[in-house]
Amino acid sequence: MLDKWAEQNVDPSLFSRELMAKASDLVGDEEVNYDPQILLKKAHSATSSIGSATVIVAMLERNGSLKIANVGDCGLRVIRKGQIIFSTSPQEHYFDCPYQLSSEVVGQTYLDATVTSVRLMEGDTIVMGSDGLFDNVFNHEIISTMAQYSDVAEAAKALANLAHNHSTDSSFDSPYSSEARTKGYDVPWWKKFIGMKLTGGKLDDITVIVGQVVNERDI
Repeated sequence: MLDKWAEQNVDPSLFSRELMAKASDLVGDEEVNYDPQILLKKAHSATSSIGSATVIVAMLERNGSLKIANVGDCGLRVIRKGQIIFSTSPQEHYFDCPYQLSSEVVGQTYLDATVTSVRLMEGDTIVMGSDGLFDNVFNHEIISTMAQYSDVAEAAKALANLAHNHSTDSSFDSPYSSEARTKGYDVPWWKKFIGMKLTGGKLDDITVIVGQVVNERDI
């Protein structure tokens, strides 16, 4: 899809930035009422830029329930006591072709979003990111990186840097290259014959957000 917009001389960042700006403006809207799918509906309809984007939004209610709406291959992980206790699943038409919200009439809408929820506890850590994170960083690397930082901003930067480093490493056997092989994409047979395989990260936009659940009295 990015190639398509590039051919039309469209800046692909404009649509995603406006979509998220509209979502931010509408978080407190009465019609949204802590429903992330309705938030996507209203933000999408209010976005006038040309383009398309994968998107994930999450809204935390006072009772501790985190409601999530996801279109495409952005993702979210909940870490509790050093283990991932919840993960979203990507939506794809086929390998490397995710669902997207778009400025075009034909395409995915808020109705196509996968809507999930998870009950959070004090101390839980939420890691959200674009596929540039999850295509390049394994879950166990996310856990080990998070264990090194108490500051969520520093943790987010560390994960983004790790994802970037992996994305430019042609020898790293990334989540992306591993999935590609399972879908039938690999090096030519003669390279396999000498023990080679498809490796490398995926060059992509990388967005990382990290948050932690704290008690209101500690804020």
